[in-house]
Amino acid sequence: MAAGFVALVWLLVDALFEAGETFLLIRFPRFARSFIVQWEPYLTYALLLPLILLVGLWMMSFGLALAGSTRPVPVLKRVARWRGAVRLSFAANSIALTLLPIIVLLAVHARSLTRTTGEGAAVYFLYDEGIPVPRWGYALGLYRVSLEAQRRWGKGSTVLDRLNKQTLRAALAHGKVLILATHGGDGYACAYYAHEKLGVGPPDSGATDAEKSFRFLRMSIFGADDKPGACEDVPVNDGMRLVYLFGCNAGMKAAEWKEHLSPAQVVTYKRESTVFDHALWFAWVGPALVKQLK
Repeated sequence: MAAGFVALVWLLVDALFEAGETFLLIRFPRFARSFIVQWEPYLTYALLLPLILLVGLWMMSFGLALAGSTRPVPVLKRVARWRGAVRLSFAANSIALTLLPIIVLLAVHARSLTRTTGEGAAVYFLYDEGIPVPRWGYALGLYRVSLEAQRRWGKGSTVLDRLNKQTLRAALAHGKVLILATHGGDGYACAYYAHEKLGVGPPDSGATDAEKSFRFLRMSIFGADDKPGACEDVPVNDGMRLVYLFGCNAGMKAAEWKEHLSPAQVVTYKRESTVFDHALWFAWVGPALVKQLK
């Protein structure tokens, strides 16, 4: 219980750090960008060190318990004397154990609402496969949007798959809603960590494709030197109505995104985007927008 209380304190400190970083990103983007580049790695290590120590304490305590030892751990012995800490830890553990099976069931159901890429879907959620988030994690975050999509367009209306040339072509050819869960920069979205580093973005204002249409995007594969290769124009279907881009600073070309995806509503960030931005959108804003679509 004492170890659990120390873990709760660490989670509180980490949450305050993330909240402060988010506030800086939103209110003071230029200062936050320089601050993150210079200091975030050090602050991250500072937060990870206590976590590593906590894991070590837990493993040591678990090993001592298995060995039948009742010898107290020096650091935790003092914390265990405080009844409030023990009670708070017990309550948190009880809540966590209660929520765990619920989250598992929700994750299973969330995955069942999605399928891998294919034609005929209304919602396409394409992610950078190199980002260490499991598919069920994305499905859980997409849960309310997937539910609304199934109500409006039927079973199998949501595709959740990796971003590559094939999946992007399918999404732009058939989708009503496109979500790109990637990093970004300078007005573009990019699967930086994928096996095939794919960049996606809008052409310049006023540009048209070979069919003289303004409704298209451009994609290219980055080489080993991190330079983009030949660009391919990908047409956008007339039914596209909503596009959401995770990428930081993808909004640097917000006008071009909106022009070449018109009349779709395009949501971008002209700064570093945060977990809180995405959580808010997928919990409330996104499902409401999908509900309004025809």
